[in-house]
Amino acid sequence: MNQAATVFEKSEHQLELEQMFRSFYEKSGGPVYQLPHSYPYYEPVILKATRRYPDSLTLRNCASLLSEDAFFAEGVDTVIHPHLSWFPPIWHIDHFFVVQLVLRGSMTTYIGDRALQLHAGNVCIIAPGTRHAISCFSDACTVKILIRSSTFERAFFGILRDTEGPLTVFFMRTLYSTSPHPYLYFNGTPDGELAQIMERLLREAASHRAYHAQMLNAYMQQFFITLLRNHEQDLSLPEFAGTAHMDELLFLLRYIQEHAASVTLNELSRLFNYSEWQIQRVLKKSTGKSFTEITQSIRMEEAARLLRRTRDPVSKIAQELGYANLGNFRKLFRKRYGMSPAEYRRVPEAARAASAEAAPG
Repeated sequence: MNQAATVFEKSEHQLELEQMFRSFYEKSGGPVYQLPHSYPYYEPVILKATRRYPDSLTLRNCASLLSEDAFFAEGVDTVIHPHLSWFPPIWHIDHFFVVQLVLRGSMTTYIGDRALQLHAGNVCIIAPGTRHAISCFSDACTVKILIRSSTFERAFFGILRDTEGPLTVFFMRTLYSTSPHPYLYFNGTPDGELAQIMERLLREAASHRAYHAQMLNAYMQQFFITLLRNHEQDLSLPEFAGTAHMDELLFLLRYIQEHAASVTLNELSRLFNYSEWQIQRVLKKSTGKSFTEITQSIRMEEAARLLRRTRDPVSKIAQELGYANLGNFRKLFRKRYGMSPAEYRRVPEAARAASAEAAPG
């Protein structure tokens, strides 16, 4: 991926920050600085950096729990930026997907009690809610791609839904299961096809042309498909107990997601040759949610998407999603997003996200 590495040249400001953190590292006097710690351990050096560059490296972006609104502009699902070398490896949890790529050199990603050594050509995809840290104390060129988990189904999952590959299982578990895989690790070699896609993605990330957000998503779709096609054999992932029922879960969830507006337990029972009780048990055990909760969640996500992307009347959207009672639809939507459908359509995206997090249930 050397071609992409040359495209993604760090800015003068980023290089200044790297030099500052390198000097902190050299003055630390030992290798302990390279190991992950919680934020308070590194707070003195972070405070020094923020005093010198108060507008570019905020404490908010160094906290232990990172939310989407700290990184994503309104309407954008994909963000790409370099990882600063020499930056302290702080334990943190992201509320979004993180795709790590090494374009040149190497880095270490700590996930739980595991240390993954990533070299040129390697890719690591980390699930939201996974505690991790990144250690890169060299002049390597490493890239992080951040993907909203709150809009992942709408923006990306459609291209993976019809496949049976590990990416599908990973994202299905992350979106629906109570025990998701924390990461996928592709231990591959540099790939010319991925390098070309990354070059386009990097160039688009630096531009502000029309349809910018849509182009970023399109390139990421290409990236996922090419990664799966060229490097499925290079995949390694942690082993977890309780995965025997995953095939059942994947088939059920795919069907529910595609027919959420009309699907019933009786229909699933006939199609999959299970009793309604068995279907409820598999869903509850795997996702922690009932059949009704899952279908309502999918319907509400689709309702929110239609409210954002179309001017269709609320009554039409409710009808398309299988709600004959408009009042019931509005009640469920308010419970999910903390506001009525009409209010949701009017307010900025940041306010929508904040209301959704604050809403009960």
